[in-house]
Amino acid sequence: MERINLFRYKRPVLRFSSFLILTLALIAPVLAMRFTLDFYKRSVIDSIYASHGRIAEKYRIGRAPSLTGIIATLDSINNQLVQTSKRLQAQIDVLENHIKSFNDRMQPLHKILETLKKTDQNWIVLKQLIFGDSVRIDLYELYDPAIIRTADRLEKALLELGYKVSKNEEYDALMQFLGRRICSVSVEGRR
Repeated sequence: MERINLFRYKRPVLRFSSFLILTLALIAPVLAMRFTLDFYKRSVIDSIYASHGRIAEKYRIGRAPSLTGIIATLDSINNQLVQTSKRLQAQIDVLENHIKSFNDRMQPLHKILETLKKTDQNWIVLKQLIFGDSVRIDLYELYDPAIIRTADRLEKALLELGYKVSKNEEYDALMQFLGRRICSVSVEGRR
């Protein structure tokens, strides 16, 4: 038969074994989570070290699971890389400005040389070319009178570039055997 206690004012009593079982039931998930997270952290660090071992060795990052130390090391490396990036960007900006100013200075020379290119109709011999703040070009030209002279095209190109142009012709003579003219021209442009 069952023993039933019908006493009304009975106090519930917790046995020591029940207390230990309940305590273990509450502490076991916490310990399991802690060990799981520690194992996961170690495995992630090992996989990072395995895939990026050379970088870790270069910057002296160990396999120690001290997360705060690794974060501090990575922050210092990141700051170094940011400073290096800023320094390199400043050097790139200086080089870009230099190339742009060089291109701006050489653009008139390019246009002048394009104008002086030999054509089938007109032949030129460049006697002197001085290029700086001002431009001076001395040339001999053998040209067909029906076609625009290179000296005139050069004068027009210098005017388009913003130069004040003065042109001086030393001589302009007809060559009877070719039906062409020969001239010596000096073109000077100043800004």
